[in-house]
Order: sequence, then structure tokens, then C-alpha cells
Amino acid sequence: MDSAEHLSKEDLVLSLSSVQTPSNHANSLSDRISRINFQRADLGGFRTITEESLREEIAGKETTAEDKNESYGGSSEEDEDDHDDDDEHDPTKEHTNVRQELLGHIESAHQAAIFALNFVSLSLSKDMPVQATSTVSPELQNLIGLGTLGLDKLSAPKITEHNYNENQKIVIGWQAQSLNKVVDSILASATKLEKEIRLETKYWEQILDVSNNGWAICRLASEKQTLGVRIGFSEASQVFQSRCVAALRRNPDGSIYLDQGLLESDPHAIRVRIQTNNCETGSTKPPTLTSDNSPIEAFIRQARNSIFAEELWRELLHEARFLYAFGVTSGVSTITCVLTASKSFLIDLVPLSSKSFNNAPSPTSSARFDDYLAQFFLTSLQLNLRWAHRQARRQRLSQHSTTSKPISEPYPLIRPILTRLAHERTMTSLAKFILPLTSTLKKAFIPASYTIKLTSLPPSTSLVKAEQVLTSLTAHLESITVIKILPGVELTLITRTSMNRDMIPVFKIQINNDSPMNILCPPPAIFHQVSEVQEWIYWHISCTLTTYLLDSLPKLEGLEWSLSIVPYVLKRDSSGPTRVSRHISVELSQIQDSDVNRKGIRLRVSWEKIDGSQKIDNFLSSSIMKNVGKECTQNWSGFEKYDWVTWYGQDVKNSSNSGDEKTPIKTMAGKGFLDVVESIWNYPVNVVKKSEEIVI
Repeated sequence: MDSAEHLSKEDLVLSLSSVQTPSNHANSLSDRISRINFQRADLGGFRTITEESLREEIAGKETTAEDKNESYGGSSEEDEDDHDDDDEHDPTKEHTNVRQELLGHIESAHQAAIFALNFVSLSLSKDMPVQATSTVSPELQNLIGLGTLGLDKLSAPKITEHNYNENQKIVIGWQAQSLNKVVDSILASATKLEKEIRLETKYWEQILDVSNNGWAICRLASEKQTLGVRIGFSEASQVFQSRCVAALRRNPDGSIYLDQGLLESDPHAIRVRIQTNNCETGSTKPPTLTSDNSPIEAFIRQARNSIFAEELWRELLHEARFLYAFGVTSGVSTITCVLTASKSFLIDLVPLSSKSFNNAPSPTSSARFDDYLAQFFLTSLQLNLRWAHRQARRQRLSQHSTTSKPISEPYPLIRPILTRLAHERTMTSLAKFILPLTSTLKKAFIPASYTIKLTSLPPSTSLVKAEQVLTSLTAHLESITVIKILPGVELTLITRTSMNRDMIPVFKIQINNDSPMNILCPPPAIFHQVSEVQEWIYWHISCTLTTYLLDSLPKLEGLEWSLSIVPYVLKRDSSGPTRVSRHISVELSQIQDSDVNRKGIRLRVSWEKIDGSQKIDNFLSSSIMKNVGKECTQNWSGFEKYDWVTWYGQDVKNSSNSGDEKTPIKTMAGKGFLDVVESIWNYPVNVVKKSEEIVI
């Protein structure tokens, strides 16, 4: 009701009810009599009506209407005009009239169509009664019946001989024209077919060349009728699976071109640069951008390398987040890996068309100092990703039977490089330590030597040659160093570095099973620092040489030497009231000259005569690692020493020992280890020699 009150006079209101069909009995006599009885109930109904009374009633109504018009001062014509204007401007009435008129036209058209259909169907019912039965109306069929109306030709047209000849010529002309068109169409089709055969032959020859060169040809998943080439790797991550296949489409001249679809972009490449003190000292050679007239294989290879570089960059960013503790940082466009305090290498993804690649040194330019190192890093990263792909494929095959989903971890790409570099740094520091060690022993005429070799796992029959190489580079980093001290006396140092979270090398030392050193100075189970290994080797060699003196020098009655509570010190006690004893110490240690800032290894043989009031605390308190600049000279009576020294980074023949800077040095000709010890081995008990320091 509220909505109806807001309707204005100009609003159109349409009725959606069905069309009211007039009743067949609306104008019947009984209906009229009943209405008259209802209207004239007070006058007696239908029985009191006469013709004269009706005329008088009509005349009275006309007189009353005229008087009413005159009283209001208006004319009847004006009222009629106004009434007509109101009817004309009533939109509801206008649309109703139009609607009724439209329905009348539709009904007329419908009736005309039915009449025409009945006429045609009845005309055909004589010759085709089955078809006519389905179209003629049932009312007409019941009223007239089928076959009552038919059509026939009254007279055929008269054709003269002239007209017949003209018609024949026209037929022959049309046939000739049609034949010419067929011949032209066949020739055009043959020419087109020949061209298509030539183009298809060229297309399939190039497809076959691509397939013969090792590229996998397959159908596109979205276009079964189109061939494609696999430019990606089946083991790639899901992000790059949709870009693994590119379409091989045909050019108008029959050649093929590579279509990568909407994902086609500028080719990219991984670039590795080496920086030393913030100056670039090496970088990888930029790949050349494929020209437009290059063969199709060059484009396929470029697309393959670009997708591989993008995937490698994505995996490197993922792994770099876990290697921050090892000096690996990742920015928006660069990954930085610290090698040493002054050297680092940078990794970034660069388009081949960028200015940075255009300004890079060309492959034909002269190589810089660290170019080989940058290329080594790039090749290692690429090989590590391919190896990670194979490992991921094997894990997926083995996980089909399991329901648990494994935790996704980054591929080890940078970690193997850092692990190998850490292992090589460890072995370099060991070599720098062992070389002067053996040189010092050789100066003392001790036949020492060493060998360092990198062990490898036996080749697995289940792996191909390339997988064996990758496994040897990453899975087993172990080096064995054998130090031969004396004939038949050696120690073995095993160095292992794994790709665990810490990447810390582990050292293990093995000595001869029958060696007495297993009791005197047994090696610990494991070492974690190079300095710990050095100190133990110094200790072990000192004890070994001390034991060697007992076995090599002659034993005299009454002058027997024995090991003291310190394994590298020999003692000889005397009997008598003086209780004078002698001690021989063999000590191998690392020394440092603070004045010239250099380090070296020293083998010192010292001996001392001690009476009963003195003790041997000096040997017990001396450390293996000593500083020459801070070492206090022992001024005890009867103290003597003999040194053999080799400085780091110095030739063995040119090495010399400055000894204690505060003590005068007397240079003598070189003597051997046994020669020096043997000269004091058989000293009488009561003989005391003036102390001196002898250095070679």
C-alpha cells in the first residue's frame, strides 16, 4: 500500500494476469432480464417496462444534462474535448490499447499461418499422405478428410527446336565452365600440396635433427597436435615444471622456431665474481646471446640454460638463508660468500642483454688471476644442482610407499663448496706445519718424511661415471697423512670434513700397535683443532725420540739411564754421598721470534747435572709451545742444550736458529741427534763440564 501511494500519474502500471476472454453467455436474454430486474427493483422490474416509458426516461436524462451544463457556464462540446484529451493522455489506457491491438495482429497472423499450412498440407495429401498427416490440423482432417484437394499441371510449356538447341548450348557452356573451375581448383590444390609437402619435409627434417641430437620431443599437454621439445629437467621443482616444454612451431618458409608462450622472457645466466680487498680480480665468462639467424638448437640450448640458471638462483637464495653463520649473506640481487678476510665471491642472476654482461670481459680477452676460481665455483654450483635433482628423484621414487611427507630442506649447493674449501684450508695448514717439522728432524740426521693423500670411496656399480665423480667430490672428504719419524716408527693422521651443520674438521691419530707409545702417550680418540693436533705431535715425537735413545745407545754397568716421570726426560741417578744425578731432555716445540715476527719448529736436546738439593721441576713445568722472546734462560750449574731449528717459509738449507736472544750463541758444524746425545751419554758421574749453548 505504501508503494502504491507513491505512484504518480505518469507511472505505468501493467497487469500480468491472463487475457480475459469474453463469455459466450454475456449477451444472452436471460442475463439482460436479470440486470434489468436488479436496476429497476424499486420500479417493478422488467414487467413494468414499456416502450413509451423508456423514451420518456431517455428524454428526461438529456434535459437534465443540458440544464447542468448551462448552470456551470460551460458547453458540452468543451467537456467532451477535455474528456477526450484526458483519455488521450492516459498512458495506462494507451498501452492497454496497444497491447490489445498487438495481440489481435498476432492472432490474425497465427490464423493466416494455420490456413496456409492446412491448404498446403491438404494439397499434398493426395500425393504424399504420410507427410500431410503430420502437418494438417486435426479439425480440418476430421471435417474434410485427406486427399480431397490436389494440384496438377494443366499444360506443359511448348519448347521449339530453336529453344532446345539454345538450352543444349547453355548446358554445354555451364559444363565447360564447371570443368575449367575444377581443373583450376585441382591445379591450385596440387601446387599448394606440393608446397606443403616441401615445407612439411623441411619441418620434419629439422625436428628429426633436434631429436637425433639428444633433445626429447613430445606433444604439448594443451595442444595435442603441436610438438614440443623438453628444455627443462624432469626433476626440477614444481615452480619450473610448467616451463620445461616449449613448442616447436613452423615458420612460413618451413623452418621451425621455439615458442615458449607467455613465459618467454630475456635469457639469464649466473655470474660469479671474485673480489679481493673490494676489488674484482676474477669473474666468469659471459655466454654469448644467440643471434636471429642461429640454428634452432642454439635457441633450445639458450632456453635450457636460462631456465636452469633461474632455478639455480632460486635454490641458492633458499640455501643462503641457512648459511649466515658461515659468512654467506643474501641481498635483493646478490649472494656474497666470504672465503678469507680479504677474499670473497659474489653470485648474481643477470640478463644476457644487460649492460653489466656487455661490459664484462669477452671470452677472447686475457684471463685475470681469479677467473679460474670463479669458473670453478660456477661449475660446482651447476653440478651440485644436477646431483640434487637426481637425489630428489630417487627420494620421490622411494617415498611412494610411505604416507608421511618429508620436511623440505634446501639443496646443498654452496655447502659442499664451503666444506671442500674448509678441508683444503685445514690440509694446507697441516702441510705448512709438517714440512718444517720433518726438515727440523732431518737436520738432526733423523730420517723423517711424510706423505699426504686424499682417499676416495670405491666406485659403486649402481652409479654411472658422472655420479661417481660427484659423489667423490662431496660425499667423502678424507685425507690421510703419514709421518715417518724413524725406521719402522710412524704415525697416521686422518682428517675428515663432513657437510654437517658445523663443517668442522675431525682429526684422528693412529700409531703402531706394537709401539710402547700406546702406553706412554696414547693418542686421544678425536681432535677438533689443528693446534691440538700440533701439540700432541710435538709431545709424541719428543717421547718417541727419548725412547729411541734408550734402545739405540749402549748400556754401561753402573751408568744406566731410565725414563723419568716425564716421558721425554731421561735420568741417571748416582750412588754415593753426593747424590748427583743427570737428566737428558728431548723436546720438540714451536717457537716464535717476536722481533722479526716469525715462527719455527725447534728440536732441543738439553742435559743437566743436579745435586741432591735441586729438583727436576724445570722439566715438569716446561710447556711444549714456547716463546723464545719470553723464555727465561736457566743458569743452573751444569746445564747445556743443543738446538735444531727450521723457520716457517724458509729454505731448509738457509735456516738458522738465533736461540735465546739473551744468551751468547756459538755456531758449530752440524751434528746429528745421536752424536750430540752420545757425547754426554757416558760422562762420568763426577765430571762437570762448563755450560755452553750450541746451535746450527
